[in-house]
Amino acid sequence: MSLLLVEDSDIDAELIAHQFRKIDQPVAMARAAVRPEYEAALASGSFDIILSDYSLPGFNGLAALELARARDPAVPFIFISGVIGEEFATEALRAGATDYVTKRNLARIPMVVTRALREAEDRRQARRSAQALRESEHRFRLMADSAPALIWSVDTTGRIVFANRRFETEFGVPPARVEEEGWAALIHEEDWRAFRATRDALFRDRALFLDDIRVRKPTGEVRWLRCESSPRFDDAGTFLGYVGCAIDITETKLARDALEAEVAARTEELRVKEEALRQSHKMEAIGQLTGGIAHDFNNMLAGIVGAADLIQKRMRDGRFDSIGRYVDSILSSAHRAAGLTHRLLAFARRQTLDLKTANINQLVGSLDDLLRRTLGQAIELEIALAPDLWPAITDANQFESALLNLAINARDAMSGGGRLTIQTSNVTVTAGDERASADLQPGDYVLTCVTDTGIGMPPDVLEKAFDPFFTTKPIGQGTGLGLSMIYGFARQVGGHVTLSSTPGKGTTICLYMPRDVTAKDGLENPGARAAENPHRGRGTVLVVEDELVVRMVVVDILEEHGYGVIEAETAADALPHLQGPGTIDLLLTDVGLPGMNGRDLAAEARRLRPGLKILFATGYAEGASQRSAFVGDGMDYIAKPFDLDELGRKIQALTKP
Repeated sequence: MSLLLVEDSDIDAELIAHQFRKIDQPVAMARAAVRPEYEAALASGSFDIILSDYSLPGFNGLAALELARARDPAVPFIFISGVIGEEFATEALRAGATDYVTKRNLARIPMVVTRALREAEDRRQARRSAQALRESEHRFRLMADSAPALIWSVDTTGRIVFANRRFETEFGVPPARVEEEGWAALIHEEDWRAFRATRDALFRDRALFLDDIRVRKPTGEVRWLRCESSPRFDDAGTFLGYVGCAIDITETKLARDALEAEVAARTEELRVKEEALRQSHKMEAIGQLTGGIAHDFNNMLAGIVGAADLIQKRMRDGRFDSIGRYVDSILSSAHRAAGLTHRLLAFARRQTLDLKTANINQLVGSLDDLLRRTLGQAIELEIALAPDLWPAITDANQFESALLNLAINARDAMSGGGRLTIQTSNVTVTAGDERASADLQPGDYVLTCVTDTGIGMPPDVLEKAFDPFFTTKPIGQGTGLGLSMIYGFARQVGGHVTLSSTPGKGTTICLYMPRDVTAKDGLENPGARAAENPHRGRGTVLVVEDELVVRMVVVDILEEHGYGVIEAETAADALPHLQGPGTIDLLLTDVGLPGMNGRDLAAEARRLRPGLKILFATGYAEGASQRSAFVGDGMDYIAKPFDLDELGRKIQALTKP
């Protein structure tokens, strides 16, 4: 610390120096006793602090203060006097002295000096900060005015508090007018209302702004600006307003709009052509589909109608010896029709699935004997099951049916013998995987591939392989729905199916079943079902079915099994029974009822009778393509047309005490 002491008394000077030795800081002290020495000391260098006696030879302390202030007003000046009074102290402070100390209380010197130095440093820091701020603002103004963009700042009310000169040089609006009128001085009059609403929302949400805005020059010329602004906050998080910039994009926007218009016109032209082509393909597919359905159903109906006519004729003639054979023919044709319907629903992804966690290895292994008998001795069967296979989500019955269908197709493609390989594995499809597509989303899958060494498929056949009723087999040897059914089933469970084939070398079809990441190890075999012993039914069943023939058959079955039956054609007919006091042990309802459907009826029934057991019967119902989507606790479903024994088992399971 550099100190200048103005004191003519050696004793007082020594006492003052003694007090400075109490300060924990090195002190370089210069001393002046008379005015010439004082002026010389001021001229020789700068001091951190000046201490001066009031009474001095030839001049006084106030004169010393005036000289110090003229030299450097920022240097703290402290009076030390033995005669200073309150009136003088007040005058000295008004004149610019930092503080004063009486010679009777020199012990205050360390405290007074330390405080004076600290306050002086604070003032110097404030002056430096103010100077730095002025220089920063000057540099910012120079940069902002030189930038090839509009730059502005607004306060918390949206008033523009800064606008660079680009507003004036580019758009002819002086900064003063911008600050007075704001964006209203520039925004196109047709867009002002929408812009103001957007701005108010931004201020309310403190959100970023990025948009193209339309402005008008004083000459009337319309221009487009790409405008971007961000909210400002201080260190405490207080909102201060927005700062932003904008660049003129008129030429770019006009070119982009012209290009977009051209692209839109071209796209519309292509859309019209594609729609015409799609309509042509759709009509061709519909013709193929309806032709195949009509052909197969006519064959089945011919067997049903012919056998029924023969039964009627035999009964009129009193001859009953062949009726059983004709009934078998009717049932056979009806089952074939039901199978065709299920295949159509599978292709359309509208069949009702019972999705559960399954062990694909167990499902494949359970079919080993059946597959070998189906393929015959001329075809070698090889099954390669991957260890630690992930559990999959699938419908076990549909998966087994699909696998059997693929094996039969492979057998027909290897009329001279060959080898059929069934292989399972885990596979992960990533976003960058070449297998990933709109049909196969990234994720984990359990893969089952069926490979044969048959005749293969040429490209034109491969392209249509999944089309319904497309078949290369002779008439009467295939419906053409097998692969389409497998494709629909795989897509419906959230998986996929791929097909690759080379003429003369064979075909590989792979089924992707989604992995069940929630399942635990040690899954039970879904195909292993314990046999149940049938028993006579007890209780009352409310049957709701709008199809008279179906309702009649169900009622007869239930009554033969010993159940009490209440019939209802619609949900409206069934509600009074549910609201009444009578006992109802089971609600058997069709899903696709007119008016209130079966699902809504079940929900209302559960509200009226909590815990009521419910059995859904469905052929096809929108939104009911997965069992888990509409079957809860104490519920089950059965697909139409249903097997009578299966219907009996499901009713028995639900009504069992």
